[in-house]
Amino acid sequence: MALTRSKAMIAGGAALLVCLVGGVLFVLGLPPFDEEKGEIKASEVCRTLGSSSSSAAALKRVLPDKSSYSFDDAVTDPRRDDTDVSYATSCFVDGDGKQLVAATAEMLQYDSADEWVKDVVEESVPASSVTSFSAGDKAVASGKMAAIYVPCLTRGSGQHLSIVVQLKQSGSAGDDQLREGLISLARNAAVFAHQKAKCDAPAKVTP
Repeated sequence: MALTRSKAMIAGGAALLVCLVGGVLFVLGLPPFDEEKGEIKASEVCRTLGSSSSSAAALKRVLPDKSSYSFDDAVTDPRRDDTDVSYATSCFVDGDGKQLVAATAEMLQYDSADEWVKDVVEESVPASSVTSFSAGDKAVASGKMAAIYVPCLTRGSGQHLSIVVQLKQSGSAGDDQLREGLISLARNAAVFAHQKAKCDAPAKVTP
């Protein structure tokens, strides 16, 4: 009888342990209770991000794992003719209902590229956190954002395109990999915007 009672206690303890471990795994979202990772499909990526395959690959590098991703793409102010000096687009990438990336393009003009950095870049991140890369008249990036100041119109005041890609939530990649991914997205978006805005000045950007 005592032996039977001991076996019952051991079995009960083992069952309790399994339940406790299962509960911890469930709360932490670990296998076998982890959510299925969503897929970032090139066909669904914002067209304003340019090359869909390249941008999809860059997004996979920088974004956190989510069960689903969605894209909100808009050309809010298309440039309609040669007299038009305005252009604006936006692309927002969400994961499980939370914004992960915000990418914008806007036609504007500053007296100098350094003024653009102070007004546009430093609005989002400290100037000390970004370093330059080669693109447009000025380009800077960090593990949280990438921005390019792209020549657009040769006439008049020489309008530029301001391309800004901000990472709101990042994955597990290191800062260098995040930076490179954001640069890729910014370059792709700049090439798209330069073409769609009917720019006639050399873009100085390669995807």
